[in-house]
Amino acid sequence: MKQPKVGMDQQGWVKTKEEQKSVDTFTSLTKDFCGYTSAHGFERIMSSKQWIRKAFWSLLFIAAIVVLCFQVLTLFEKYQSRPLVTLVSLQSDTSLPFPTVTLCNFNAIKYDALEESNFTDLLDTIKKQNSSSNSTSSRANDDAVPTTYGPTPTDFYSDYDEDFDYWGDDDVEDPENLDEEYFASEKVSLLLAGKDEDYLSNLGHQFEDMILSCTYRGVSCSNFTGNFWTKFWHYKYGNCFLFNSGLTSSGSNSPVIKSNKAGPTHGLNLEINVEQDQYLNQLTPEAGIRLDISSQGYMPFPMERGLSIPVGFATSIGLRKVMIERQDPFNNNRCHKNSSIDKSNLYTRMFNATYSSTACKESCLADNQFLQCGCMEYRFPVDKNPVCDITNKTTIGCLNKLQKQYRDNKLNCSSSCPPPCSQEEFKISTSLAVWPSENYEVFYQDELEKRGKFVWSDFDSLRKNVLKVQIFFEELNVEMIKEQKSYGIADFASDIGGQLGLWIGFSVLTIAEFIEFFMLLFAHLVKKCTSRGKVESASLELKET
Repeated sequence: MKQPKVGMDQQGWVKTKEEQKSVDTFTSLTKDFCGYTSAHGFERIMSSKQWIRKAFWSLLFIAAIVVLCFQVLTLFEKYQSRPLVTLVSLQSDTSLPFPTVTLCNFNAIKYDALEESNFTDLLDTIKKQNSSSNSTSSRANDDAVPTTYGPTPTDFYSDYDEDFDYWGDDDVEDPENLDEEYFASEKVSLLLAGKDEDYLSNLGHQFEDMILSCTYRGVSCSNFTGNFWTKFWHYKYGNCFLFNSGLTSSGSNSPVIKSNKAGPTHGLNLEINVEQDQYLNQLTPEAGIRLDISSQGYMPFPMERGLSIPVGFATSIGLRKVMIERQDPFNNNRCHKNSSIDKSNLYTRMFNATYSSTACKESCLADNQFLQCGCMEYRFPVDKNPVCDITNKTTIGCLNKLQKQYRDNKLNCSSSCPPPCSQEEFKISTSLAVWPSENYEVFYQDELEKRGKFVWSDFDSLRKNVLKVQIFFEELNVEMIKEQKSYGIADFASDIGGQLGLWIGFSVLTIAEFIEFFMLLFAHLVKKCTSRGKVESASLELKET
């Protein structure tokens, strides 16, 4: 049997020619790879004859690697931050759902209805104001304006501390210096809060008295018992009437009407009598209505978000619909997903209202008032919970402390009430024109008489009580404001490839070259191990012989 040729190395180990060849092959593979690879720097380092050139290119390659690592780290941090970009586009539609329109009279309680009621507390308060007035004119005279009030803030707060800060502002005036008009309004609101809403609704302005005319796209909508209108009681404005809320007056679901054309003649047209002769003196300094526009299902907030519509004018309100889509890339409650119904929300519990940031914050404050003070302010839907008595020193001190916490976000109301991820809004533009005109007044009075409505004796009285509102879409377009991720995994991979190519000349093909090189090295190592096994076998045979 032919034996393999063997020799001895300097350490006395037996080495075959094949093993010597394998060592040479490893060096040759490395040199060959450095010579043909498309990665920058390797060929210069390997081919340079002078050591200074080798050192220069080696340092340059190391510096490029360091800068590359820094750039990759920066890109990774950018990817981890999940940045967003806002895109704005315009989408045309053939029809749009008409919004819910909420209208409220500035005056909550009718004077005549109050006199006929058994609401003695409120009636006595009003009569005290009238008796303290310096005016000797009768109530029928529109120019009669009481100049002083009976009860004043001092009567209730004379023993309060000077640092009283119910509104949460450090520079607020001492309660003894509160505006008397504001204080009287607060006291009346407190008296109203303790009464049943059905009872109060009968004292407020009624739909059939206020609405002189209602048409939508030329079709009459003056019947409250139809499918167009519902109502609710507002602590400040009394009876508020909702048009196109998606509910009937009995509470059942109703189809939402749509607009398929733009312009005033294809919208909602209202003629309203504010019944100014029924206003409660200085408790209602403005004459007109408060109007709020929202999407179906949302809780209306006419005081916080409404428009003031004056008497004696025709007010045109042009609408443009806006859809806002927000992203929550970290799922950290940056926006509220509408799919999750929060029954802890006061307005959702009582009215089944869709989530809104305003309703959530109001509910958060109300719940904290009940937990810490044992009551809620009259402006919240208190249900069966007690109403806070703002004439009680202990209660007002508790509310004051809580208001400061709310202002400083210590109650986490702002952070726990983000805007909704999907939101509908309306951009509003308004314009005014005198209404009715002098030449139209006689004709209009005749029309009112034919409808069986109240007729005024003179033009001035008419203009002091009536107003007109036109609400319509300016165009059947929807402005889409959409957030989306501006830097995803594809962008990150692309930028990584760009940095690799810039600093060390790497590409996908370069990576393939490295994979091939490591596969050749692996094959060489396997072959070397196999050759060493053969050498050891040959050595054993020599020893045996």
